Amino acid sequence: MICEKVTRDDIRAIKIGQTGIFTLPNAKAVESGRVQFSTMKRLEDMDFERIETGEPLTIAYKRLR
Repeated sequence: MICEKVTRDDIRAIKIGQTGIFTLPNAKAVESGRVQFSTMKRLEDMDFERIETGEPLTIAYKRLR
């Protein structure tokens, strides 16, 4: 998904076993997206596995729980 930022609703929409792929506009948005995944893991007891994309402005996470 090409987006300006990763929101908590975007993360909640990822079903268990699915992979969420986000292409963001800059490095600051990428770092902010990583923080959002970490926050959701802590606050809502979700579990994710980061997947390497090979692209600097794209992040991907697979939801495990």
